[in-house]
Amino acid sequence: MPFAHAILRHDPLLIEPRLLTAFVERCGGFSDTIKELFGEPPQARVENGIGIVPISGILGQGLMPIEKLLGASDTGELSATLDTFAADPDVHALLLDIDSPGGTVTGIPELAAQIAAFPKPTYAFTASEACSAAYWLGSQATEFLCTQSATVGSVGVYLAVLDASDAFAQRGLFVDLIKAGTYKAAGIPGTSLTDDQRALLQERVDQIHGMFKDAVSAKRRYVSASALEGQTFYGTEAAKQNLVTGIVPSRAALIAKLTSTLMQS
Repeated sequence: MPFAHAILRHDPLLIEPRLLTAFVERCGGFSDTIKELFGEPPQARVENGIGIVPISGILGQGLMPIEKLLGASDTGELSATLDTFAADPDVHALLLDIDSPGGTVTGIPELAAQIAAFPKPTYAFTASEACSAAYWLGSQATEFLCTQSATVGSVGVYLAVLDASDAFAQRGLFVDLIKAGTYKAAGIPGTSLTDDQRALLQERVDQIHGMFKDAVSAKRRYVSASALEGQTFYGTEAAKQNLVTGIVPSRAALIAKLTSTLMQS
């Protein structure tokens, strides 16, 4: 789902807020300029029997071309890549190369389950950030390695609704909302949420958070509940919190280690 649609629909989000704001602002650019400035987004590839899947930028489902040009990753395309690598006899292990602050909820639980059930050894890695939805995905690999300065975690969910009713009133405006259904049109600009509407939205956010924590705990059995409340950790602390399984100096060092392991097996 395009990010603008998710925001307008008041869907829960799994992303660092500051990065969503920056991304939306950048969407006003032109695709040709983007390609010239930033080049093509990273592509999935096979190296020495390792299927490497970049998970970069903001995550979403059914993304627009401009969003992907800006570096976002589509969960549907990631799922298709996993299917391809699972069926490829030349791929003996999977590496999720993560550089992402997270994204929308849609498609993330399903993709995470697909990673957890992948039929070959799975590894996740980040040298930058694996936060929120991106951490949800990476946590489902058998091993999750990161550099000591990487940022990991943000196991939380949020939904922001702008209450502009006072601003409307100061301008002499009043939204006369005609609707049917207690929860219909919740968050329409110029109105305030009712207690029932707010409770429903909180329930949705709590439900996603519960799913997120359950998925992490199922794979990362020794992580404490206190580390799953939306905070992020640098790599060394993430390892202490059992959010990751170890620290490596670089992506190249990890790939070299995996290549050596595969050659010996």
